[in-house]
Amino acid sequence: MATSSQTGGSRRGRALRPARRLALSVRFIGGESNGSFARRLADANGIPDEEFWLMLGTCARKNGVPSDPRYSDGYLNAPALERLAVMAGRSIAELQHALPNLRPRRLLAAGDGPAWDWPWDASGSYLVRVCELCARVKGTTLDAYLASEATWQVCARHGRWLDNRREPGTGAIALAALPEVIEAHRQRLLMERRLGAGGRAAFADAYALLSCWWNLPSLRSPAWHTRRLALGPAGHDHLRVAPLLFYPEAVRLAQALAARERRRLRHTLADEHDGAWLARTADLIDTWDIPADPALHTLAIWASHHPRTSPPRKRAPATPPPPRPAPGRHRPLPAPGTPTGHDLDTTLGERSCLPWQLGELHTTSLTPATNGWTLTSRA
Repeated sequence: MATSSQTGGSRRGRALRPARRLALSVRFIGGESNGSFARRLADANGIPDEEFWLMLGTCARKNGVPSDPRYSDGYLNAPALERLAVMAGRSIAELQHALPNLRPRRLLAAGDGPAWDWPWDASGSYLVRVCELCARVKGTTLDAYLASEATWQVCARHGRWLDNRREPGTGAIALAALPEVIEAHRQRLLMERRLGAGGRAAFADAYALLSCWWNLPSLRSPAWHTRRLALGPAGHDHLRVAPLLFYPEAVRLAQALAARERRRLRHTLADEHDGAWLARTADLIDTWDIPADPALHTLAIWASHHPRTSPPRKRAPATPPPPRPAPGRHRPLPAPGTPTGHDLDTTLGERSCLPWQLGELHTTSLTPATNGWTLTSRA
């Protein structure tokens, strides 16, 4: 067996022993990163991290070594995944369900044998610290990390806001004083389960819109300031807590965007329907005490990416049509421009058709113009 001082290059060209199940297993933490899971499994069995990864195969890069799971993640090819399944005493399907970075589209190319790589950038995901209470329930005392679609996550079970901050004193934020955030998260999950990729795209677009409004102080809702005060000392870092503060409005706006998108994809979005939808959305924005005119300008930019189209001409079907869904059930909406199902392998920003990112306060401006408003970016 290799010692902890050996690197991936030292085993290159040498045959690996057949994988064997380790003496102790660890419980899954849903959404965990590969590096975090591997560290917990290695720790439970008293194996140094580097030695554990050499048991999975060789590094795809010469002299590569595993890194710190707090800052990046490790990736496997299919043969290495098979070895991990044996060592962990789990099926490949179980591992891929629990660990997002083991999904088929995130596996490394097959190569000549079991291989892994640990790039500095955890492409396709962010690393967010697991809720400490959840980790305790799973029997772990180590810091565990999620492979997340965003720089934050919500633990609805324990009412905590999680993010990727590592500085001292930046642990999870308790949401006991903001029950509307927990309720919004439940509503988001319900929408995304019901609408599939289309629901996830709607939230990504709504999040981009709210990020744009946050970047412009004149468009910030007074409710966000009230929530920030309710957080106490945790609310002092404005940019860190921004997604938390506007999360309820982002979810509500996502529901409105999804409603329009469903009609558009059904080719039933006539001019009068679109006008009525816009009026309702304007009323919704007004209830948040956000200036409606400039906010609706950004909404018009979103709508320009989702134009109304004429229904396709009817043709005689070459094959029998698929069975109609049961009453009360909804077919998932495909995400615009994204293959259905593959959107789970993208970040929140990559799912959106809009370019706005949180924190662009100094590069974005919205000014009145002759025919409305102008949104510009300054270098």
